[in-house]
Amino acid sequence: MKEWRRKLTVVSITVLISACSVSSRQNEFSRHSEFPSDTQTRATNVLACFGDMLTAYRTNGSTVNPLRIAIVNVKDATNVSSASYPDSEIPNNFTDMTLGLVSRIGGPIRVSHIPTSSELLDAARYKSISGAQGGPAFLGRFSPSHYRYATIQMYGALTEYDRIISNRKRSAEGAFELGGGSGETNIELSASKVTNVARMTMDFRIASAHVGDVVNNSSSTNTVQVYQRGNDLSFGLSVDGQSIGYSTENSVVDARHKAIRLLIEWGVVEALGRYAYVPYWKCLPNSKNRAQIGFKDIVASNSLYNFSNMSRKTNPNRVKGKKKPALVDMRDKMLINAVMSDFMNAEYVDDGVRKTIRRPERDAPLIQRKVIDGKVVDRKSMIDGKTTMRRDLLNYYRTDPRFAKMSDSVLLKNLHQQFIKAKVISSKDAIMGTNTYMALWLNVPVKKGARWRR
Repeated sequence: MKEWRRKLTVVSITVLISACSVSSRQNEFSRHSEFPSDTQTRATNVLACFGDMLTAYRTNGSTVNPLRIAIVNVKDATNVSSASYPDSEIPNNFTDMTLGLVSRIGGPIRVSHIPTSSELLDAARYKSISGAQGGPAFLGRFSPSHYRYATIQMYGALTEYDRIISNRKRSAEGAFELGGGSGETNIELSASKVTNVARMTMDFRIASAHVGDVVNNSSSTNTVQVYQRGNDLSFGLSVDGQSIGYSTENSVVDARHKAIRLLIEWGVVEALGRYAYVPYWKCLPNSKNRAQIGFKDIVASNSLYNFSNMSRKTNPNRVKGKKKPALVDMRDKMLINAVMSDFMNAEYVDDGVRKTIRRPERDAPLIQRKVIDGKVVDRKSMIDGKTTMRRDLLNYYRTDPRFAKMSDSVLLKNLHQQFIKAKVISSKDAIMGTNTYMALWLNVPVKKGARWRR
């Protein structure tokens, strides 16, 4: 009986000691854990700058034209996040990450909430519980607002994930002997360096539910390389058979989640900039921006293709082999030509189909005739003329106190002379011409913190 009690006492003391040990360890962890910090990448500040640009380009007087957007789905299209890849390091869906990043742009951005399946089921269930009187109002809160007329839908996907596109390994070894007999000394040295390079590509596109198509020239495709570097160093010393050694191993791996976040930030800004006709590249951290931006060297010409002498040139915006990215020309040729085309041609929607007509100099009515229930119905709308588009740009310049009180004609003449002096355009370019309009669009003044002001 005494032996049984002694064993029980030992077990109880052991349990108490274990419990105290666990408790002490938890307190120690809580005392030394770091506080959460704001997650940022090298392009995080681009979002704030882009919000200021959107505000500047979408402000008419004291009214900001909102840009309504719905993030429908941003996913992994490579399937490397599935269970079939045991070493997958990325999530299978990036929609929540994209929502958080887009909401940080601010300014005119209005992010629509897309209800989840569980929300819709709960809404339908609550409707049946509350009855016809209280149900519809609750269910209406979860209406698909992302398919409204003025809302655009954004889709994205990780479309390429190459685990190893480059593998470099360097190693060096050396050994030598000193002395002899009982004092013989052996020294060995070895060092190695390994570098693996992976590549990820993400695509974004914008769709219009009103028309039911993917908007032309509003997609983005960006690639980032991820590095894994390892260094090994070992040292060995042996004297008369007695050995001592030292080795160290150091491995640095670029965070893949951080790389995906950078791709999303870059891709969202590029896609929305192309859709909203905003020269977004001025905000990019590696963009070489001049005091006044030119465009003539990259606009489309009407020359014919010489298919017998086609040259495949690399993208000048991609600088390889440099640890620190150099400032490069990031002007978007696609966007610049799209804005020029929009000034010369007006787009409208006819029975769900996008059509264009030559843009008039002044506002002109557009009459669309349709047959509805056997009756001919004329719908009248207005096409903004070039004069109106030019006036809208001039209003953006009036945020500068130097131009605030100038009339349209005086301000246009003043800016036209400035662009000629800066060699953005030439003296042969008409003051009412397309090139002057492009110079106005490219050099709109943007104030820091504009997204906070109304």
